[in-house]
Formats: sequence, structure tokens, C-alpha cells
Amino acid sequence: MGIKKTVLKWAAIAGILATTASCTADIDTFGTSDYRVLNEISFEEQDGRPSISANEQRITVKLASNESCTWDSVTIDDLSISSLATFHTVLDSIGSFPKDSTVLDSLARKVSYESKKIKIGSKIEIPENDTLYIVVVSESGIPALWQIAFSKPTGACDEKSSSSGKEGDKEKSSSSAKGESSEKSSSSTESDTPKSSASSSSSESNKTPESSASMVSADAPKILSLKIASMNATIDSGKIHIHLDTLPFLADLSNLELTELELSEGASCESHKTGEAYDFGAGQEIVVKNSDGESTTYIVKAGYQIPGSSFNDWKGNDIIPDSLWGNANTLLTTTEKYTSGSMTGAKIATSALLGKTASGSLYTADFNPNNVGTLSMANSSTWPDGNELIDFGKHFNARPEYAEVKFSYDGSGDSCDIYILLESRDGDKNINRGADNENLLVASAWYRSTTDDNTGRENPDVVSISDKDENGMRTLRLKFRYGTPLENSPIENSSTFATSLQSSNKSAIDNSLIQGEGNESVTHIRVVFASSADGNHYKGVKNATLIIDDLKLIY
Repeated sequence: MGIKKTVLKWAAIAGILATTASCTADIDTFGTSDYRVLNEISFEEQDGRPSISANEQRITVKLASNESCTWDSVTIDDLSISSLATFHTVLDSIGSFPKDSTVLDSLARKVSYESKKIKIGSKIEIPENDTLYIVVVSESGIPALWQIAFSKPTGACDEKSSSSGKEGDKEKSSSSAKGESSEKSSSSTESDTPKSSASSSSSESNKTPESSASMVSADAPKILSLKIASMNATIDSGKIHIHLDTLPFLADLSNLELTELELSEGASCESHKTGEAYDFGAGQEIVVKNSDGESTTYIVKAGYQIPGSSFNDWKGNDIIPDSLWGNANTLLTTTEKYTSGSMTGAKIATSALLGKTASGSLYTADFNPNNVGTLSMANSSTWPDGNELIDFGKHFNARPEYAEVKFSYDGSGDSCDIYILLESRDGDKNINRGADNENLLVASAWYRSTTDDNTGRENPDVVSISDKDENGMRTLRLKFRYGTPLENSPIENSSTFATSLQSSNKSAIDNSLIQGEGNESVTHIRVVFASSADGNHYKGVKNATLIIDDLKLIY
């Protein structure tokens, strides 16, 4: 659904609810829009169409040649952004532009920008370094930061510049003969040189957008190795992201010692010292500098894995530890140990019980903790949403950036669900949830598809899906979205934000969430694998099969 249609849809719903005697949703929830998407932009002075990378929020614009060979500004020719959002130029100087979306969101909230709104026909000055930063601000005031890199044409203008340079050299020689300072001429020549180099560098970088400011250049000061709590962190080659993913489960991430920090020759770090403790769960910006004034800012985060997430250890058809992982095998076996080639994982299949579809499932949850009877559970009139028989979520306090899992899916037209929700609760188990307890959604990552190659519905949280390995498994990488989920996320068509229970049975469990800001403390994690995405409503295709292995959280 497009953004404008979504806004109109909620406007219509609000109008209908306003005419009824009662309502079940807080209309204020939809009072302002958080959408801040840049769909399209073009300039009168461009050559061809701009290259837009939505995931990295970068735009590359090739400028057309002109007789004056000057490109001081551009004029907005076309602009398409979220309805009710506004477009502004950034006032601050930005050193490195991160690829990581969470860091990018954090940076966006810190920058200042022009109050004047940019519209079609607005003229914008091109900075000397040919890189412009802008923000798209939602109606609710949330900014999204973008980088626009301009590439100037080469050829005739280079020849003109070269010819002009020769004439300039003749004038300088003449001036020198007249007794003017040769030092002055030398200074003038040097001031021209960096501009030429900058243009060349900008042009080259635009040919390879992946060589962005979030990459560390060869000569920049670097972190060569880093240890947190005496454990080696992973330094992604050439990138500013450093992460430690293997700390003990439920370790205190807010008080971890930086035990080793090895820097490149001539580099120094004043922002952080070894032997001191920091909050690596929230992430730290470690600044490394050299004597030439260059600096590199690294993003360093730490976390842990969920015990049993390799899916290698089993007790019958239950994953160990079964205190964390649950399934619905008390009714019939829909989840079982699976081995093939070199792998051991979980086979999750849809079956049928008493004429009702029963999705296979595996989750960080407790199935039927209130001990509802089997005949009652199979009654869809009593339990229209089977998720109300489950107490979802286990203790968890980390803030991962990505999740990876190996999987295959044969649904015969059905859809599978693979998702992870990070929650902030003021209570513990949902079976003990009081009327005053609030569960907030901090972050989400969701995959729903009829296939295992992402050729089904749109899944905006998907970063990549690999080809099949020797065991027939693909590796799915999801990006956690902190705060409001991305538009068209499958979470829109789920009961995550339900405002009331579907069952009137006193044993029904309220697992609903309220949308959070994304900066809340994480207290619980909800991981769900289902062979039928709508299986909680007893809908699915018998024998639809989801196989999973090796869930990994990346920080």
C-alpha cells in the first residue's frame, strides 16, 4: 500500500470511528504520521537520472555540462516524499556518513537543519566538497538523513581549465619578473590544486558508491584490534562497525571493560581508555585520530546469542534448553529434529487436528501455560486466535543490529513467518500481566513469504538471502528496525498491536504490544518460526514445511 493511500485509509477509519458510540483503538495513535520516505528527486542541471540507494539513504547525481563550466547550485525539478513530510538542508558538517541504519537514525536526530522547506523550484547551493546532506522530516518531527553526492562532468571543461591554468602560469611568470613575490604565486597555485583533486576524487567515488564515507580509507587512523571483557571483537574489514556477538547470555552489557585497543601507527584515542567500563550494549562511538588531524569514528556494540539457537541439541523433539524454546507438540508433533548432510536443525510442518489446520511452530515462548484442555484448544469458536494460548517472550536485554538464520521452505502456496520482536516490559510473563502493565515494541525484524528466495510479498526488513548451500539451505539476513516498523512490514497484518482479546475464555493470554520509540530498554525477546503464517487462525496448507538452522544475532 502506498504512503498516500495509507494516510487516506487511516483518515477514513478515524472518520468512521468518530461517528460510532464506542471504539476499541486510541485514535490519537494515528494523529500524526511518522513516514519520512524519499521516493524520487531530480534536478534541472542533472545529466540522466540520479542513482538512489534507499537502504543506505544515498543519492548520486551526475551534473550536465554547461558553457561556463561552473556548478555552484542546483534547482529542484521534481520531488516525491511522504505525504505531510518536509524536506530541508542540513546545517551541520558531517564527517562520516554511516551505512548502518540504526547509527544513521541516531545521527539524524542530532543534526540541525534549515527551517525553510525545500520544494520543487527551490535552488540549493552545492558545497565545495560536492556533497550535500538533507533531511526528510515526518509530520511527527522524526528526521531521516540523506547524502547527495554530485559528480561534475569531465572533458571539455578539463581542457578549458587546463588552458586557463597555462594562461595563469604565464601571468604569474610575468608578475614574478615585475618583482612580485614568487611565494604569493606558489600559494595561489597550491590553493587551486586541492579543488582539482577534490573534483577528481568526487568523480571517482561516485563511480563506486559502495566506497562511501562509512568505509575507512587506507591512510586513515584505524583500530587494528579491540577486546571487550577480554574477548576479541569482530572488525569488519575496511568498515567502521565493530561488534562482539558472543558474550555470556544475559551479561550486563551496560558495564563492560574495554580490555584491549590496538591502533595503527601514529594514531591515538582520547574518547575511550583501556581498563575502563562502558555501555557497549547501547553502543559506543570510539574516535581515533592522528597527528594530521584526520579522525575515524567507529561504532562498537556488544551482545550475546540465545542459548539453543544453533538448534543442535535436542531432548526428543524439544530443543534444549526447553526453558527458552517452545512448540505446540503437546497436541501433535509438528516440530522435530532434522538432520541432513552436515547439518542438524529443526523441521517445522503444518498438520491437521480434529479437522483444523495446525501450523508447525518454534518460538521463545511457553505453549499453553494455563493448561487449557485439548478439545477446547481445537475449538476455533472458543479460540479464534491460537496465539492467545501462548505466553510469548523470554528475558533478553541486548540490542542486535541484524539477525541471520539458515532456512528452506516448501509451502505449496502457503506462507511462512520468521520474525523477531524486541520488547520493553514493566512486568514479566504475560500470563501474570496486569491491567496497568505495558509492553512496548522496541524493534522488529520480519520475513513472510510463499518462497525461501524472497520472490513473494515485499519484505522491507530483508537485507539479503543467499543461494542454497550444500544442504539446500539459504541464509536470510534481517535488519532490526528500532521504533516504528518499515511500511509494508508483515507486522501490519498481524495481531501484534491488537487492542482486545479475541477469546472470552479467562485463560486467554494478552501478548499485544504498543508501539515504542525504539530507545527503550530491551527486557524480552520474541522469536517465532511458523510453517503457516496464518496458522494462529487455523489457516494453512497441510505439509507446508519450514526447516531452520543456526539463528545468529549480529551486533
